[in-house]
Amino acid sequence: MNMGGVSAGMDKVESINTAGLSSLSGFSYQIKVFIFRLTQMQKGQQVEFETLDDVTVKSIFTKDSNEDSCFKLSVDEFSSIEVFQVKQTNVATKVERQILYNWLLAYNARPEISKFTLYIDSGYSFSRNVFSNTPEDEFKAIIKATNKSSAALVSKVKQIYQNDFTHFQNDFQMICNKFEVKILDNIEKLIEEGLEQPFHSTGIDIGNTYFEKRVEELFTRVCARIMDCANRRIPYICTFAEYMQLCEEICGNISPMQYTPDYESFRQIYSQSDLTEEIKLSREYRQLTYCALPSADVLEHLRWEQYYKNIRDHYLADAKKAAISKTEGIAHQNYKDVVCELKADDADLPIRRLIRTKNRSISTLDDEYSRWGTYIFLTQDNMSNQISWKDEDDDINE
Repeated sequence: MNMGGVSAGMDKVESINTAGLSSLSGFSYQIKVFIFRLTQMQKGQQVEFETLDDVTVKSIFTKDSNEDSCFKLSVDEFSSIEVFQVKQTNVATKVERQILYNWLLAYNARPEISKFTLYIDSGYSFSRNVFSNTPEDEFKAIIKATNKSSAALVSKVKQIYQNDFTHFQNDFQMICNKFEVKILDNIEKLIEEGLEQPFHSTGIDIGNTYFEKRVEELFTRVCARIMDCANRRIPYICTFAEYMQLCEEICGNISPMQYTPDYESFRQIYSQSDLTEEIKLSREYRQLTYCALPSADVLEHLRWEQYYKNIRDHYLADAKKAAISKTEGIAHQNYKDVVCELKADDADLPIRRLIRTKNRSISTLDDEYSRWGTYIFLTQDNMSNQISWKDEDDDINE
């Protein structure tokens, strides 16, 4: 998921920081339903999310979508399997058939499926035309379908059933007998309610700010894991034990005493994936180019800046401006000490400034990524504690 420019390009993260739970609408609706199902798990259960194609992998995290090209399963300790689909649109006959075809394919792949659930966002309708139809009529619709690619749902279904009406009739009637439609009213509120206990929303000093941050961190981590599994063409399977461990880790990393979002998840979901023209106009980028770094390394340094800026925005929202001032003051002093040492040794080069400064610790930060990001953040324009890997002439238009 791409963000905007380096300094001002944290629109997504900033909107989450300022809008709280309501900002979760920026995630795909089916991701929200998946996480809702995680909050409903009991011991011995697991929920699976499997993406089916490259388009899904690339687009699922960037917007809500009416399409649902993912298999989502819930499995309990007795191997009872439920397959569920998600729609944020009116479900008329055409969409109903897509749902039916997906379920027929799923049932043929996993005959142990015993329940089929359709989640629909409140405000949308479900026609029930297809699931009230006769098996004969639906079979004819499949057989008569023409000019469809082999990858089309109906083509895959036809390949299974075209010579066996009895097989289709049995499967169709089984699905009709075991499917359920659930209308979800305010999915964000349902998620919030499901996470109140594991995220200790009523705990002393937690309040809305840290509870919402924990919810957002869960979304980020789950989305990153789904994306990683999708890229490797395997389903993401979250067991009850993994879910509880995730919640415990998030509570430890996001609290009044510590704010350390998982960097790898942040990098996977939010960070910039390429060097845009807007980035190349920034002072941060220009300063890094003086160090003769490969483009990939420049981009990685800018990702650290994005990560630190996310942490910085949190502290600003939590009225901890003094903590930011202390962090950036230490960072700037570290940089000045490095420059003095390099000049004294007659060894002052941009790359040496960068490497040696990055090696200096900052006592107020908990990990390297946020520390490195602080140093890059301070190379931007109009900073009182500005850092330069190369001292620029006054006539450069900054």
